[in-house]
Amino acid sequence: MRKPARPRVVAAVAGTAVISLALAACSSEEDDGTVVIEYGWWGSAESDEATFAAIEAFEAANPGITVEGEATPWDGYWDKLATMSAGGDAPDVIHMSERYIREYGERDALADIRGLDGIDLDSLDEAVVSLGESDGALYAVPAGVNTFTVAVNADLFAEAGVEVPDDRTWTWEDYYEASAATSSGEVTGVNYRAGVENLRPWLHQHGETMYNEEGTGVGFSREVLVSYLENILTQRQNGGPTADQVSEEMGLPLEATLFGTGSQSMTWFYSSELGPFAAAAGEDVRLMRVPSQTGEPTDSGMYLRGSSFYSVSAYADEEEQEAAAQFIDFMINDADALAEIGMLRGVPPNTELVEEISGDLDEVDQQVLEFVTELRPDLAVDSPPPSPPGSGNVQGIFDREVLEMLYDRTTPDEAADRIIEAIDNELA
Repeated sequence: MRKPARPRVVAAVAGTAVISLALAACSSEEDDGTVVIEYGWWGSAESDEATFAAIEAFEAANPGITVEGEATPWDGYWDKLATMSAGGDAPDVIHMSERYIREYGERDALADIRGLDGIDLDSLDEAVVSLGESDGALYAVPAGVNTFTVAVNADLFAEAGVEVPDDRTWTWEDYYEASAATSSGEVTGVNYRAGVENLRPWLHQHGETMYNEEGTGVGFSREVLVSYLENILTQRQNGGPTADQVSEEMGLPLEATLFGTGSQSMTWFYSSELGPFAAAAGEDVRLMRVPSQTGEPTDSGMYLRGSSFYSVSAYADEEEQEAAAQFIDFMINDADALAEIGMLRGVPPNTELVEEISGDLDEVDQQVLEFVTELRPDLAVDSPPPSPPGSGNVQGIFDREVLEMLYDRTTPDEAADRIIEAIDNELA
């Protein structure tokens, strides 16, 4: 693994020592003419190691460019990036989340990718490329695509004598029954992980959206939100975790969660997270589609999303932007990069490249690829555009208000009013 070029800063988070590589200042050109660019990202230890390996492969193929890689845990990444962007010295290559594309793009902190030479987008599906667009500019290129899924611990199902349902036809009633049937004194049923990604399929199943077209407020009705919150309570009544268990899990690394320790039969996560969750649980973990209201595979409300994105800093000079574009092109179009990253950042956007190497993928990556590939024909919902500025705090709103409801301190009706008011205030 390539060693970082900057000193490490050790921070304590929730009592655990976490290594954070501090985002450094602006790039430079070395005396021998080598261009030095910086790439900042968030991620797990596994993705950090894979990313450093991909950087080494890029530098071997591009001896005139040095990439200084710097990783930061998610919780600290955005505060650090906001501070550096305000000072005009953000990393040249920025790992970007869908939640913040518009916010940074509309502040002129990101370069328009289509205005840069060096990134070949021809092998990428235009619908996938458009996930990084806002106001006619391409501010980000997807590092991969994934979808938010239900996952089951098939070994716990077998121990309980319960058959894993057919996820193409299962309904919410089937989902509740499976959760209840697999729960016991030592095992909880489903982890509802209430929030934006869980809510969106429910909204789509009711013909509604997360945000309005203007991005100035919610795009859903109070009635449908109440039905979603009541659905969470139904999950709790059918083997789901208690309020204390939900509270205790907030902020825990996946290997310390109930599902990660093999003590929960079902959970929700992004398809690209299968590898880390399966490794943590040490069990047979399978991806499942979201239950529908009708039992029809086209009615799940699921959609493809950019798992994460690559952006180029608008503050980098022309030479640095050119080198940054070369690096991004390598990360999305080169087999050597894909060999290191695998499906950790979702299914790579270059479909031709994925087909070439699909036979060399390990069992977990094969499952991710097959799941997303088989899901595509049944997707009846367009992928939402980048979220509006201010949406970065929406998940926190859900976490707070749903936990209050799980402790029975508020009702679904009261929680819905508070959620809608808080989101509208954030986006106003």
